[in-house]
Amino acid sequence: MTSLTGRCMCGALRYRFDPAGAIADYCHCKKCQRWSGAPVTAWAQVPVGQFEILAGTPKAFQSSPLYQRHFCDDCGSPVYMSGGETIGIMLGTVDDPSSLVPGGHGWTSDRVSWLKIDDDLPCWPEDAPHDR
Repeated sequence: MTSLTGRCMCGALRYRFDPAGAIADYCHCKKCQRWSGAPVTAWAQVPVGQFEILAGTPKAFQSSPLYQRHFCDDCGSPVYMSGGETIGIMLGTVDDPSSLVPGGHGWTSDRVSWLKIDDDLPCWPEDAPHDR
């Protein structure tokens, strides 16, 4: 498979990554809700070595002792999260995310009450097993 590309809303921050072995899922945690302004986010995780910034310089926010969330300093779009051995890429920033199908729902204990999960994917009350 070839690399996938993505960008922030204004296009100043651009990246590419190798999707081989990517793990995609939904996150319902409060931090992701506040970060995105949405009730749920969708992510793809890849090893750090499979991700590359092509243009722009992301601004970082230390959202927890281990993780930093990176966004475009021009338009404010949240783009990815780093920390540990993987990069978590927000699927909404990927140019063509069609091959990155989420396989589960993490942090359903923080799910907003009016959001109905109507699929047969596994749900975890906190971190998905691959996030531990």
